[in-house]
Amino acid sequence: MIPPFEYQSPETLTEACRVLGEWGPRGKIIAGGTDLVISLRKGEARPQILIDVTRIPELRRIEEAGGKIGIGAAVTHGEIASSKLIQRYGKVLSDAASWVGSPQIRNLGTIGGNIVNASPAADTISPLMVLEAVGRVVSKKGVTEVPLAELFRGPYQTNLKPDELLAQISFPKLPSGFRGSFVRLARREAMAIARMSVAVMLRMARGEDRIEEIRISAGAVTPTPHRIAEAESVLRGKPPDEETMKKAAQCLSGNMVRWSGVRPSTVYKAPVVEALFRRCLRQALEEKP
Repeated sequence: MIPPFEYQSPETLTEACRVLGEWGPRGKIIAGGTDLVISLRKGEARPQILIDVTRIPELRRIEEAGGKIGIGAAVTHGEIASSKLIQRYGKVLSDAASWVGSPQIRNLGTIGGNIVNASPAADTISPLMVLEAVGRVVSKKGVTEVPLAELFRGPYQTNLKPDELLAQISFPKLPSGFRGSFVRLARREAMAIARMSVAVMLRMARGEDRIEEIRISAGAVTPTPHRIAEAESVLRGKPPDEETMKKAAQCLSGNMVRWSGVRPSTVYKAPVVEALFRRCLRQALEEKP
């Protein structure tokens, strides 16, 4: 049984920050509620107030401004998956959003909730990492721009303070020539949490068969999300032949072991994440820039 709580639905970001500042750790932000409602039912979350942010216009927009794409934290996965703007400038993210849950979940769950829940398996986070996304964090004290990786403290933990709200996620519009891919592995193809996922963005050198720039991130294999710099270094400036891809894949699995430690599952997870990465890289190479 869900315990009783107060409820407010502010219509401006200023009002939401005021309410959140007054209640602090006793309050919880709710938008889609796909994770929070489950926690309420299990008794894992016991807020004294729920602050519904879905009526705040700034949090519901997808917009292009200043060479960046901005996504309000209350934009749903379904809206991201179908957005022509994101399909054009961040297709790797719209592809990932289309894999989240069922159609019902995609039409309720929000990008901000997916980030703030801080699940290592969240489908949208590795694409946002390779898009070099930044979060806009607001409170009564003002606005702070935070690189996405710095929002996470650990599995299901963020560095957001009790009076802070993630209002928007933005990423630079990709220069011409970039292409990308997102792949995931789950117990079944749809409506299942990813066991692991990989996102890649790359650009080939003009007129040459070598990778000029590359970004790699993996989901559900490390406690917190980050770019796999070692694997990127192996591929940058090199032709994407099988030997080079194999070395980069081994860097990725080695990174997983360093961050997560050796576990009983490592014996089979390491070769699987390597294979998943090579598949993702090949898909990116085949995509038209």
